[in-house]
Amino acid sequence: MTDWQRLVDLRERRRAIALEAMNADQRAAEQLEGIARSAQAGLARCEDAKAGHWQSTLGEAGLNVAQLCAAAAWSRARDAQIGAARGEFEAALAQARAGERVLEASRERLRRAAGGVEKADRMRERTQVEQRRAADRRLDSHTEDFAAASWAAARRGA
Repeated sequence: MTDWQRLVDLRERRRAIALEAMNADQRAAEQLEGIARSAQAGLARCEDAKAGHWQSTLGEAGLNVAQLCAAAAWSRARDAQIGAARGEFEAALAQARAGERVLEASRERLRRAAGGVEKADRMRERTQVEQRRAADRRLDSHTEDFAAASWAAARRGA
């Protein structure tokens, strides 16, 4: 019986360690997701700035060639910013997805560890039930032996 309890305790410790690891992985995945959202917002700001630049440029009356060339140069600069922001977003998104995969693997380890605890606990309970049944059978046997001996003694004495 003590061995089963030790097994349950060991598996409970493993489950607790798996839970701590899963919580750490979850915090890391949430942080990576936040970084990806921030990078996505930065990309959107760059794209909005470019669109705003062209809207304000085209909204000017009497636009000349020099102004149009300057606007195009500024637009190319914005395109470079957008490209860099898109690269940052894609890298952050890839890291966030990797973090989710790590988290899912961690959750699976926790599920297996919890299943191990449940299995060990069921085995311990099954062993305890079997031991109680064996003790009950021994008690019944001793009771029957005592009753038979008492009856035999009473018959000899009568």
